[in-house]
Amino acid sequence: MIDENKPQRESEQPLGVIACLTLGFEIAARYPQLSILPFLLDTYLWLGPRLSLKPFLAKLSVLWATPPTTELVSAYQSLNQVIDEVGQRYNLFALLEPAPLLGVPSLMSKHLTLLRPFGERPTIPVTNAGMTVSWVLFLTSLGLGLAAVYLWQIGTRIGEEIEKPPVKPAAPLKIWGNLLKLTFWLLLALVGLGSPVLLVTSLLSLFSFGLSSFLITLVLSAGVFILLHCIYTIPSMVQFRKTPFQALRESLILTRADFPGALGLLLATLIISQGLNYVWTLPAPESWSTLIGIGGHAIISTALTISLFIFYQERVIYLEILKQAYAASTAKSPAET
Repeated sequence: MIDENKPQRESEQPLGVIACLTLGFEIAARYPQLSILPFLLDTYLWLGPRLSLKPFLAKLSVLWATPPTTELVSAYQSLNQVIDEVGQRYNLFALLEPAPLLGVPSLMSKHLTLLRPFGERPTIPVTNAGMTVSWVLFLTSLGLGLAAVYLWQIGTRIGEEIEKPPVKPAAPLKIWGNLLKLTFWLLLALVGLGSPVLLVTSLLSLFSFGLSSFLITLVLSAGVFILLHCIYTIPSMVQFRKTPFQALRESLILTRADFPGALGLLLATLIISQGLNYVWTLPAPESWSTLIGIGGHAIISTALTISLFIFYQERVIYLEILKQAYAASTAKSPAET
């Protein structure tokens, strides 16, 4: 009897990291139309105009021109160099990808380019705080809207492909609303938790720059650990139409239930994406060969996103099977006694 039930139990086991990645790449290869939106977004960020913060940052530079102590001279010099570089090269249109999974995957949003194959890119200057805030709100909202369409396409295709109980994802408008809510709450949490940390590190830097750096490293490590537990939030909102808080709660439960699997998937995704991103950015931005990198990134990023959705869906269905088996066993026990 045990031998007869063994194949059934094994078939109910969720797919592992490698299997989910393999299936994700197979689906991305069969349906290349899923990669069109990332390709179009990156093409615009490569060939389109730049939205430059240089005029606005130049006005703000007087605020950090003079360090409060001599110990911070080198730190302030490095900060000014970074800000000058950002003002010179950063494209505010990159906010069309607000964050990983909160936006359509983009290669060029992280690749600060000034040139294109037919010359220097035109610049749209942002000169004051009002313009900056308006552009940030508009581009972030638009980016989340594009992400809603992109994630809905992926969720729909996975629901049709996976040989498990059919899943109908939320509508794009519903996904967009949930992404807006999630972004708002994440920003609120970031400001609420980040402000005290920033205040403490600023005070510590007056006495010991090393101690303040250690505190920043500690806080960032804790932040990465927390974000790892939120890895399933977006798939949960898309695939099973959960609210942001319900999705966060479910993500915490699933991650704790299979922490090695979640960590393995995250590490594999980072290794594949970051390793290939280096390859995709090898061509000079003024070369048409960049199109190859943009196309490759669109397909690989879509495949990795599909893999995450499959990994999540497999574990949700498996936990549901365990719940049903437990309920059946508890209902059977009193009857036997």
